[in-house]
Amino acid sequence: LTGCTIALDARENTMDAAGSLLEIWREAGIGENQRLGAFNFDPLGVLAATGTLYYPADRSCEIAAKLAADCRPMSHVTALLADGRPYHEAGASEAQELAAMLATLVAYLRACEAQGLRPRMALGKIALALAADADLFLTIAKLRAARLLVARAADACGAASAGAVMHLTATTSERMLARRDPWVNMLRATAACAGAAFGGADAITVLPYTWALGKPDAFARRVARNTQLVLQEESALGRVMDPAGGAWFIDKLTHDLAHKAWELFQAIEAKGGMARVLESGALQDEIAKVAEARTKDIAA
Repeated sequence: LTGCTIALDARENTMDAAGSLLEIWREAGIGENQRLGAFNFDPLGVLAATGTLYYPADRSCEIAAKLAADCRPMSHVTALLADGRPYHEAGASEAQELAAMLATLVAYLRACEAQGLRPRMALGKIALALAADADLFLTIAKLRAARLLVARAADACGAASAGAVMHLTATTSERMLARRDPWVNMLRATAACAGAAFGGADAITVLPYTWALGKPDAFARRVARNTQLVLQEESALGRVMDPAGGAWFIDKLTHDLAHKAWELFQAIEAKGGMARVLESGALQDEIAKVAEARTKDIAA
């Protein structure tokens, strides 16, 4: 338990799951500064993915902020997650995914501040997550743009140094996986994992190539693990610092994405923030338009 980070994925049951993990740490005698964990409480992401929450969005954010405040003594544990993946899987563009992640982050910062947790401390208790897909250069640019956007928001809060070190997780995209001829999904996952590594993700999850067909078997899980190991050990991706840095094409794509995402983020804020646009369905409608256009392109 002191050798690796335990990351939870419990949606609205995060408080119960986090309590269980805390009890395990206590029983094992692991001190607060030795604990490595990510509770990943993301009520706004749950609302986006399922369309419902047990409590209203504002109340759910308040509960999440209290969890973040309780985690202050544990320096290596994050409580909240600003997650762009639910929007990606719904069909959002890269800029929409980034804007949703940033708006979620700002919503949680406001909730934390209401609980007495200043932005500098709150940023250390919030992790980030994005999807990585088979478009190598777009994935690299998206992750790099995420850093720029978060740095700008953190700077506006007077906590630039805290924003620069936020933990960014990338998961290979579900929506790119085919049910028919699933073996090609191995190539897609490899490209996505490489893009996430080039883009500077702190942690990467590779979904098994049979994910679209249901529960993966042992072989599919093994291939998913080996995808990371081959890229890490044989391609040495983990030994190069910012391999995309200085590439004009990627830098321009990064800044274009960040600029567009900032505009969309401002539009979300103008409508009352992330909770309001999700409750009204405004963001879902905008994402649906992009998803419909992509579906038509695929069909044609």
